[in-house]
Amino acid sequence: MNFANLAFEEALLAVGVSYPNPAVGAIVVKEGRIVGKGHTQVVHGPHAEVMALRDAGEAAKGATLYVTLEPCCHYGRTPPCTNAIIAAGIREVFFFHRDPNPAVFGKSEKILAEAGIPSTFVEPPVEFLRYYEAYDHFVKTKRPFVECKIAESADGLIANEDKSPVRITGDLANAWTAKWRRTAEFILVGGGTALSDNPRLTVRNAVGNNPHRAVFCGKKLLPKTLLMMDDLQKKTLVFSQVSQPELEGIAEVVPLASESFAENWTAVLDEFAKRGVHRLAVETGATLARNILDSGLWNRFFVLQSSRKLGTGLFWRSGKEPEFQKVEDWGEDSLWTALHL
Repeated sequence: MNFANLAFEEALLAVGVSYPNPAVGAIVVKEGRIVGKGHTQVVHGPHAEVMALRDAGEAAKGATLYVTLEPCCHYGRTPPCTNAIIAAGIREVFFFHRDPNPAVFGKSEKILAEAGIPSTFVEPPVEFLRYYEAYDHFVKTKRPFVECKIAESADGLIANEDKSPVRITGDLANAWTAKWRRTAEFILVGGGTALSDNPRLTVRNAVGNNPHRAVFCGKKLLPKTLLMMDDLQKKTLVFSQVSQPELEGIAEVVPLASESFAENWTAVLDEFAKRGVHRLAVETGATLARNILDSGLWNRFFVLQSSRKLGTGLFWRSGKEPEFQKVEDWGEDSLWTALHL
């Protein structure tokens, strides 16, 4: 049984819930059997370790704790998790990412060791390693990690000539997209994509939470009938240079004051930073992709490339794109990426 992956799956249940705290998962294992599991709750609520220990109850005594992030050891919004671990009688701890927060980094190991509890860092799976880079980036820069994605045909087209949507990638690539979405607190599209594709932007069949949704609409007017406006409990965030009369009470509209994309995009990222968002996923159309790349305000760009050609349609590349490297090949589709850190 891979306890690292199981803890990571638990952590995904905290994405979009726990921010500005990191999404953390924990499981308690005794004699090879999971006796408790938990993930970080809303801000000021219990952390993953406390939730897992509560779930385990008396079974936590003498058990092993697996946690995705180094346990906290200081008083912040909640008491230190190291206190709860010691009080529960945990025998040993394995964690899969070191917390870059200087109030935590390396200190919990010493505290637990002094209580007779060994704690060991274990190299995580690759997907897991990429997940926490957004939290690391946020701690270091106080800015969200901006991760963009676009899908193109073998001849570089992303839609029909009239900008109407066309299915480009196959099932494996679409499954990857759903898993990618679940790692972000927010997902954003441009106004053109919102109007032409009318996406829900959900994770569909993947384990995890649907991200909060956002639209960078510029001067486009959005109707209240868009599918992404369907949740009044998690109102869609709309960044707009004009008033949005149909969205009153339906969405949260944030006004943009500049005529410059770069200035407005900076304001958008400032807003997400203020909200404590670690990872912003951006599903771009042609215009938004070019503008974000030109601004330099992005961190990773994914291209899902189909092996089939469309022949005619909307071309997105401007010739100024970064050099993309292939990272996965699914036969009919492949995944390419570029970094800008």
